Amino acid sequence: MKKILLSVALLAATCGASAQKFSYVPYEENALMMGVTISANGRYVAGCDTEGRAFIYDTQDKQIKYFQSSKLGTTEATSDDEASIRAVTNDGVGYGDIYGKSTKFDFATGTMTALLNESIEDHSLVHFATADGAVNGGVTYDADTYVQRPYVVVNGEMQYLPELSDAWAGYEVNGAIAFGSNADGSVLYGGVVDNYSSYPLAVWVRNRDEKTYSVNLLSRRFFDGSFELDGSQPYDQFSAEAISADGKWIAVNYHTKMLSYDDEDQGVRIARYNVEADTLELLTCPEAGMDNNYYATGISNEGTVVGFVEDANQSRKAVLCPAGTKDVKLLADLYPTVTEFATMDSKKLNEVTAITPDGRYLQGFGYVDLNEEQDCFATWYFDLEKDETAVENVKTEEAPVKVVASYTVDGKTLNAKTVRKGIVINKLSNGRARKVVK
Repeated sequence: MKKILLSVALLAATCGASAQKFSYVPYEENALMMGVTISANGRYVAGCDTEGRAFIYDTQDKQIKYFQSSKLGTTEATSDDEASIRAVTNDGVGYGDIYGKSTKFDFATGTMTALLNESIEDHSLVHFATADGAVNGGVTYDADTYVQRPYVVVNGEMQYLPELSDAWAGYEVNGAIAFGSNADGSVLYGGVVDNYSSYPLAVWVRNRDEKTYSVNLLSRRFFDGSFELDGSQPYDQFSAEAISADGKWIAVNYHTKMLSYDDEDQGVRIARYNVEADTLELLTCPEAGMDNNYYATGISNEGTVVGFVEDANQSRKAVLCPAGTKDVKLLADLYPTVTEFATMDSKKLNEVTAITPDGRYLQGFGYVDLNEEQDCFATWYFDLEKDETAVENVKTEEAPVKVVASYTVDGKTLNAKTVRKGIVINKLSNGRARKVVK
């Protein structure tokens, strides 16, 4: 294993001064691995790969475990055989789906357990779980109508969450999805399924009985869901991407509606919604517009927002807006001595996908050198308070290779004859990957 020594980085003035440690999840055995979540205590990183496997990595013991369908890689495999983990608890239990069903993935035992009764709809997905695993939830849907219903599981008991009527929303509603929760599951956030699939923000709050929930369409005064866009609301997109563990903050992606051809496209931008104060704070997103869109992916208890900016060529760079400020900045600019951020940016893929409640740990993935000719996915985690500077990397021997499959940046399979402008990831016969810009 190769080690690259970095000097101790100083935080930007807005972040204060302390030491950090940047680390990779070992990627020698799987160059198509994308981490999307980190446990609240920073110990476990989890996600999936483009092969259809889910994984959990223990950053303390440096161990990784994979979870996959027995049919994966065979002619009998379907999309239901692809596994995914979207949340991981402090004791290493992942929550996601496999076989088209909400599933719990246990790092300690290496086992997978279905979370819902087999009679519950045709398909289900877990989108969140609390740090102790007491509360989890997501969405169910049937295979014929694809009608989506939000649900939550509290201490093993599942219930469907209340939904909104067309009359109350002001537009046609076709279900909803629960995307996340605060630390104890008393506040859940999600999105309404509207005609544009933009998932305008909705919140469910636990009632006094400590069992049931009430729904509130927080996006109602912000989001215009009419076909004519003739409502008084200023935005045609207003979706939530994360909630802080204390329930105070919700990270929002929004887009100002354009009512004429003369209107300038301001792009998708990021905002903080203060649940306690019922106020919206718009963040400054440099050069946001039609060719530069910003997306939030996480928010800490103090209000630090993380995410990425995507340009017209689908190049993505990790960004962060420190708590108490309004300026969204590149991670590479905030932490210039951690050169890995700038390197991944230059390779046109670097996403920060999660931040822990205390703001100490960041987690994401991007492109790195696999060898002199090949790039690959690498999942990283960043400790802002660790007084160490080693960066762990993995290199492998070169071997003759050929392209056996191609994917988009977000993991969608491309037909061999498909002509696509932008970034394409080619899977190689040796199990590695190569990035190609067309």
